Amino acid sequence: MYIGKIKVTNSWQKLEDLVKSQVSGQSSFSFADGHIYQLQGESDFGIRLCNASAKPTDLSVGEVMRGTKTTQYEKESGADLYVKTFENNAAEGLLHLSEIGGE
Repeated sequence: MYIGKIKVTNSWQKLEDLVKSQVSGQSSFSFADGHIYQLQGESDFGIRLCNASAKPTDLSVGEVMRGTKTTQYEKESGADLYVKTFENNAAEGLLHLSEIGGE
């Protein structure tokens, strides 16, 4: 199920918060335990992803998704998914989010 398209900036932000604020009808969105989500980038620079217990302070941690590549995400207890554009000077990128499976 397609959830929406999210604008990602060049600073770390929790993906759940971005979905709540940017996607119509998703103001109470949260990643469900045991569910699998697909993320697809739409950025010339790439999107950086970091699954962490706190907002990252290092600009270069996590994984990078370039172009229109996809990856899957499953919520981990005690951690949140943070996102930012890969290049620190990139204004914004887009990230498409879908739920593709659950328990």
